[in-house]
Amino acid sequence: MGNVIYVIPVILVIAISVFVVKIATIALKMTGLDEKRAYFQALSAFTGTGFTTRDSELVLQDDIRRKIVIILMILGNAGFITVITTIVISLGKGKEGTLFLNVGLVLLLIFILYKILTHKGIKKFLNDKIEARLEKRPLFQKRPIEEVIRIAKNYGIAEVTIKENCQDLNKTLSESTLRDMDILVLAIERENAVIPTPKARDRIKLGDTLICYGKFSSIEKIIE
Repeated sequence: MGNVIYVIPVILVIAISVFVVKIATIALKMTGLDEKRAYFQALSAFTGTGFTTRDSELVLQDDIRRKIVIILMILGNAGFITVITTIVISLGKGKEGTLFLNVGLVLLLIFILYKILTHKGIKKFLNDKIEARLEKRPLFQKRPIEEVIRIAKNYGIAEVTIKENCQDLNKTLSESTLRDMDILVLAIERENAVIPTPKARDRIKLGDTLICYGKFSSIEKIIE
């Protein structure tokens, strides 16, 4: 049993490292990356193995992702040294001839940890808990949609009512001049109905009210 004591620090360091990567994966996923790419990015940053050019661009173009990766790199550099030092010291202790036993215990406990973390129920529970905690952090505070829409200067949402003299009357959205003017139609109000997220094949009819997002000067031209 005395040998197990020397193995515990190794397991603790490895377990902490696994959870750091796990938390970072969920954090990157919350910024819009898919799960596989988020995990690869987190693991790469923590272990210092680097990224592909395309993946590095995905990280650099987002402030939150950059902060997450920087933290991972710092923790990873410190963690790697700690892991190596702990393994050398821990596995080197104990009676002579117990090295293989200690290594076996480490591998067994790592396997058990892997099986626990990859179990569907436990994985979902951990993901939900970690995501719920991260959402409360200032870094991940969601901004109101009105604030997001007004990020670009002179851009916003406006209603456009289609009249008889409209040049896009009876045209589909793909045929209209809206796309050339960088105007996005978010919805169409037609009589007592609403067409949310209209498709390119939807036709603009007399009396329609288009909920448009784009540059105000472009929207004004349509209204005129």
